[in-house]
Amino acid sequence: LLKETIVQQIENENWTEDSDQPQFFSGYVSLADHPDVLKKWEQYIDQKWMPWTEEHNEWESIQKVYSKLFTIYQEQLKLGEEYELIMGLGLLTWQTPDNQQLRRHFLVATASLEFESRLGKFTVRPNSDGANLRPELDMLENHQPPKAEESAKEMLIRAEDNPWARNTTEGVLEGLVHSIDSKGEYHDRLRIENSRTIEKPSVEYAPALILRKRSVRGLTEILRKLKARIEKGGDIPAEFEDLAEVQQHDDREPSTGERNAPPQFNGEVYFPKPSNKEQRQIIEKLNHVDGVLVQGPPGTGKTHTIANLICHLLAIGKRILVTAKTPRALRVIEQQLPEQISPLCVNLLGSGVDERRALENSMDAVLQKTQQWDSDKGEASRNRLENQLQALRGEMAEIETRLRAIRESETHTQVVADGAYHGTAAQIARVIDSDSTKYRWFADKAPFETSCPLQSQRLFSLLNGLRFLTDEKRAELQMTRPSSVLSEDEIQKLFEDEATAKDEEKRAKAGGHTAFLEQLRSLDKKSITLILQALSRLRNQLQKLHALPHKWISTAITDVTAGHESAWQELYKVTCMRLAEIADIVEDADSVEISIPPEIDPKVVCKDAETLKNILSADGKLGWGPFRSSAVRPLVYLTKKVRVDGRKCKSLEQVMAAANILRVQLQLKHLWNFWKGRADFCDEAYSLQFRELEANGCALKEVLSIRETIENCHKIIP
Repeated sequence: LLKETIVQQIENENWTEDSDQPQFFSGYVSLADHPDVLKKWEQYIDQKWMPWTEEHNEWESIQKVYSKLFTIYQEQLKLGEEYELIMGLGLLTWQTPDNQQLRRHFLVATASLEFESRLGKFTVRPNSDGANLRPELDMLENHQPPKAEESAKEMLIRAEDNPWARNTTEGVLEGLVHSIDSKGEYHDRLRIENSRTIEKPSVEYAPALILRKRSVRGLTEILRKLKARIEKGGDIPAEFEDLAEVQQHDDREPSTGERNAPPQFNGEVYFPKPSNKEQRQIIEKLNHVDGVLVQGPPGTGKTHTIANLICHLLAIGKRILVTAKTPRALRVIEQQLPEQISPLCVNLLGSGVDERRALENSMDAVLQKTQQWDSDKGEASRNRLENQLQALRGEMAEIETRLRAIRESETHTQVVADGAYHGTAAQIARVIDSDSTKYRWFADKAPFETSCPLQSQRLFSLLNGLRFLTDEKRAELQMTRPSSVLSEDEIQKLFEDEATAKDEEKRAKAGGHTAFLEQLRSLDKKSITLILQALSRLRNQLQKLHALPHKWISTAITDVTAGHESAWQELYKVTCMRLAEIADIVEDADSVEISIPPEIDPKVVCKDAETLKNILSADGKLGWGPFRSSAVRPLVYLTKKVRVDGRKCKSLEQVMAAANILRVQLQLKHLWNFWKGRADFCDEAYSLQFRELEANGCALKEVLSIRETIENCHKIIP
C-alpha cells in the first residue's frame, strides 16, 4: 500500500558554508495532493501485479513439487540399493487403544523415478520388475484383524498390478479400515487433511511417493517357512547348513562340497579382462568345491571379477545363471562384459515391456550366432589363437629372463670412466643424474647393441679439447675485430668515467655521498622531516605508477624524471583535445552501422557530411533536379552511395549519424597513430577504444605530475 504522506529532503536556497542554517530541511508530501500517482498505482496493481501474482503462485506450486521430486531423486542416487522408492495409497491416521500413534499407508507399490536432465522432466512409473501392488499391515501388530492381509491380497488381484485402479484399491482400503474398527472412516481425497492422530481410524486416499529403507520381509518370510519345515521334522537344506555353519547330528555324511566327478582343470584360464592371482584362485577352487564366497568393499573389483568368471565358464562349455537383488546390479555386470560375449547372454532384468523386448533381442542374437556357427572355422580359429597365445607366452618368458639377468647385473659393482664412477648400475645412474646440472651429456640415441665408434685415445683427445675450451676461451673466440678504433682522447675519457663510477660506488657502499651527508647533518630535525616526507610522497607516487598495467609507464617515468617530458606533454594535450571532441557522440557510434564504397576517402565523406548537415539544418531540403542549390549538388553522392544501418542517407538524422560516426572513426584512428609504439591497439567497439585511450591519458597525466613533485623536492632539499 502507498503511504498517505512521505518525507522529502528539500535543499535550502539560503544556505552557505559559513551560515548557521541547515543545508537541507524536511518537507511532507501528501498523497491526496497527487491523485495521478494513486491512479497510476491502482493501474499497476490491476494490470501487472495481480496477473503476475497469479502466475507466480501457479509456478511456485509446481516448483515445490519439482523440488521435492529432485530431492528424492538425489537421495535415491546417494543411498543406493539399500533404499527403495514406493508409492503409498490409503494413509491411515489413528491412535490405537494402547496409545500407539499410527500414520502409514495401507497399500504400497514399487515405483521408479526417472529424470531427463536435458528437458528437466521427471517421470514416475512402475518399477522395471513390476509395481507389485500389495498391502502392508505390519504396523497394526496386535490390532491386525485375522486374515485381513490375505483378503486384501485376493481383492488386489483384480487391479492387475495397477495402483490407479481406484475401483479396486478404494474397496480394499474401505474394507481394511472397517475391519479395524466399525467406526473407521474412509475419504477419497487426494490431499491430507488429518494432521494429527485421532481415536477412531481414518484412511485418506492421499497417494504419496516415499523413499525408505528396503524391507527384509521377504527374507523373514523365507526363514519363517524354513523354521516351520524344520519343526515338522524336515531336513535342513545343505546350502543353509553351510551358510549358518550348522553341525549335522544325524547319520548323513557331512557335506564337504566336493563334487562326485569334478572335471579335470587343465590350468588354462580364459579371462578377457585384466586379472590377478586372487581371481585365478577362484577358478581353482570352483574346480573342487560347490561354491565360493567372494567378499569385498565397494570399488575392489567384484563386478570385474564376475565378468571374467562368466567369460571363462562360457569358454569351457558351462551354462551360467547370474542373479542379483536389483536389476541395477545386473545392468552393471552386463556393461562389464566384452562386446563379443554380450550377444551370447540372455538378459531378463524385469517384467516390463522394455525388459521383454531386451529378452527377445538376446534370444534372437543367440539363435543367429547358432545358425551362423561353422565348427570347422571355429576349430581353425581356436588353433590359430592358441598358437599365437603360446608364442606370446614364450616371448614373455624370454623378456622376463632378460629382465632377471639385468636385475642380477645391477647387484655387481662396476667401475666406469677410469674410476670416476663406481658402484652398482643403479648407483652409477643416480650419480650421473645428479651431475646432469654440471655437464652437458650427449643426447644421441644409440642402439643398445651398437658398440662405440671411437677408440679410447680419440675420446681422451676430445675430452682434453673440451676441457681447454673454457667459458673465457669460448667468449674470446666469439669476439670480432672492431671496424674502427677509438682515439686517444676518447679512451682517456672512458677511463676517467670508469674511475668516477668506481668512486661513486665506493661512496654508495660506505653509506652515501659524503658532501650530501655533511649537508644533511647541518640541518635541524624539522627540515629533515620535511625532506623525508617529500621523498616518501615521490616514492609512493612512483610505486603507484609502476603498478599501472601500461607498458609505456617505465619509459615515460624515465623521460619525465630526466626532464625530457615535452613529447609526453604534447601527447597528453592531443589525447585530451581529440577525446573531448567525440565524448558526446562515441556511445551513439556503436549503435549505428555505416557503409562507404572503398574508392571514397572517409575524410572527404566526413567533411561533406558535416557540410550537408549544416545545409539541411538551415532549410531542411535537398531540392530536386535542376532546382537543387549549387552547394547541394556536389554532395548528392552521399544520398546514393553512403548507407546508414542499410538505408540511404537522405534525412537530416541519417546525415548527422553518418557525420558523427565518421568523426569518431577518424579521431580514434588519429589518436591510435599518436600512441603507436607505446600502447597496444584495442580492436573493440568505439566506446571501449575511447575508454582505453582515456585510461592511457589519465595514466599519462599522473606520470607528468611527477615533475611537479620532483620540483617540490628540490625546493625542500638545500
